[in-house]
Amino acid sequence: MKHPLVGFIFLDQPHTEYSGIAHHLAVHGLESRLISLNRSGDIHWDQYGLINVRECRGYHCDSDFLAKIEALAEQLGTVSIVNSLPVIRAALDKSNYLRGLEQDGVGLIPTLWAERGENMTIEEVFQRTGWHDCVVKPAISSKSWNTYRISRNWKGIEIRTAESNPSFLSAVEFRDLLEGLLRSHTVCFQQFMPEIVTHGELSFIFIDDLFSHAVRKTVARNSWIAHECFGGTNAYYEASPSEIRWARDIHSRLLQKYGGFLYARIDGIPDGKRLRLLECELVVPRLFLAEGRAFENYALAIKKRVFA
Repeated sequence: MKHPLVGFIFLDQPHTEYSGIAHHLAVHGLESRLISLNRSGDIHWDQYGLINVRECRGYHCDSDFLAKIEALAEQLGTVSIVNSLPVIRAALDKSNYLRGLEQDGVGLIPTLWAERGENMTIEEVFQRTGWHDCVVKPAISSKSWNTYRISRNWKGIEIRTAESNPSFLSAVEFRDLLEGLLRSHTVCFQQFMPEIVTHGELSFIFIDDLFSHAVRKTVARNSWIAHECFGGTNAYYEASPSEIRWARDIHSRLLQKYGGFLYARIDGIPDGKRLRLLECELVVPRLFLAEGRAFENYALAIKKRVFA
């Protein structure tokens, strides 16, 4: 009997990890196919045993992404989609799940939210919080899209983009940018944590609801953001038992709210002797499968769901 196909939905370009995943699935007799979300109307879904949406990089630039995924889920019938539609609905917007976790007692990086349509200036943010340094980003974003660092010092307000080489905006340019973002997005203001520069950011990856591995992401010289697109580096990290417990506790809370995950990534920044939650990536995360030597585990988790 021919094995069912595994479909990987993508938008513009899949993760670089995809070829490794396809190879490991093939070893187990499963064929993978990339399917464009924007050209999926004529697919015979009964050939498929599982549909994975993790390759949809760039989803944050498609205002209809959730509607397209919901339409896809309806077309699939009994074919499973991962992560599940309830997870996708809850996790696309950081303001949904992060505020829920904070209410449950999880220690977030200090955060202020401005709702879509609200009027908010950076001067008001500093006045309300007492911060002198913060990061601004839309609640629906990826790859540091429209992410800025705003610092207040004796010279005034300094506005830096996410680029690895120092690049700055004027106060007027940023005011117009923020007004535009607030017309279309809820916006997140997070206190800047200098530990991102001195210690980096930690990512804890879960596969099939089990802790798989951790990665330390560091910033490039003269940068402030831990992302490879801006010159940062990623390396396997030997997490301590207490750090793994921290990540497992958050993962457990997410499980209680939204059900199981094929994959999940929990990002934190060290703050003294504890970690503070930056965000959880549950829809289209990079999983650092190469750094964690986890391609096989990921393929086996997919295979298990195909034949469940």
